[in-house]
Amino acid sequence: MKQVPDPGPCIPEEEPTDELAMSELMRRAIARVQVEFEPRLWEAFWRTAVDGSPTDLVAKELEVSAASVRQSRSRILRRLRLQLGDIE
Repeated sequence: MKQVPDPGPCIPEEEPTDELAMSELMRRAIARVQVEFEPRLWEAFWRTAVDGSPTDLVAKELEVSAASVRQSRSRILRRLRLQLGDIE
């Protein structure tokens, strides 16, 4: 994992109130977190957490262990939660 200085949460002064604002907030958080991880690990996260692909299939295709895929997903989700704070 690359070490990038934490720019702090990307939460605006007020919570977003519409879908467009929430979408932009999510896009910025994803962009900030994505650069912290190797492309293959990010792909493993995206394919399993967002696209819903089975962990074993993604692990085999990316030539990593299923445990590595699960660990990457967990770490990335944790970083995204930190970036987004308590926004619901």
